[in-house]
Amino acid sequence: MDSGKYFFVEHFVADKQGWDKWMSSWFDIFGAEDMTVDKARSYPDWEGNECLLTIPTKDGKITVCLWKMLSGTSKDEFQAFIDRFCCGYATNKVFEVEQALGIKNLDMRGYMRDFINTSQGRLSGGYLDASKLWMTHHHILDRQGWEKDVNARTADQINNTCTTPSDCQTIFPAGHSCCLTLFFSSNDVVCFDSTHEGFTKDDVQKAEDEFTRGLARNDVYELNTASGINVFRLSEDNWSQDAMVWANTAVKTVPVDSTTTTMTTHVGIEASQ
Repeated sequence: MDSGKYFFVEHFVADKQGWDKWMSSWFDIFGAEDMTVDKARSYPDWEGNECLLTIPTKDGKITVCLWKMLSGTSKDEFQAFIDRFCCGYATNKVFEVEQALGIKNLDMRGYMRDFINTSQGRLSGGYLDASKLWMTHHHILDRQGWEKDVNARTADQINNTCTTPSDCQTIFPAGHSCCLTLFFSSNDVVCFDSTHEGFTKDDVQKAEDEFTRGLARNDVYELNTASGINVFRLSEDNWSQDAMVWANTAVKTVPVDSTTTTMTTHVGIEASQ
């Protein structure tokens, strides 16, 4: 796999009218009859960087994106780029991705292909594995507790109860599945969870709070997959395959102070491609 660094962005839309007009301008550009993937990728505003996924929330207040940058890119350098790119229409909260489960099918060419098709009236399929897709941003309150409980418990469940990748989805509450997990360098984790019709935000909030046992503050957002780009390439199957590798390579390590044993893993983005 070619080297790269991944960043996740939460765009908090500050100027809704300006944001919508800016987004519409991209659809106009990519809607040209002679547009190709290579032409789209070479558009100067990208500055050679690769966007892999874009999804707005249902209420339109936030849009989230996953980007792939050159391996030496710092968080500050990416922040400067994304602020230029968004032209001041959003406040851009940036997170550096340390590990990822479920991104193996996300690439720039697929993103551009979906963007062009959508711009030219061939609507994207959206998320295909379930009716609803939710993003939960876990703001970790107790890092050691999270690693010892949430990470270790999840890995143990997978190792002890799952014999095939498809079994991994059974570790979640009934009706809930997962298609993407991003571990950040900060005390944050983002998960994309899917449910069928009938589930409400309160249902998802309750499930996430019970799963994390008070070790994180969980912000839940319903995603508007019909307006996303490259969403159809997210997959519960891909997440499950990566989750088995993640769980099977979990190891015990001891922090520098040697007072508490915690669980860490060595499954990075490279293992999820």
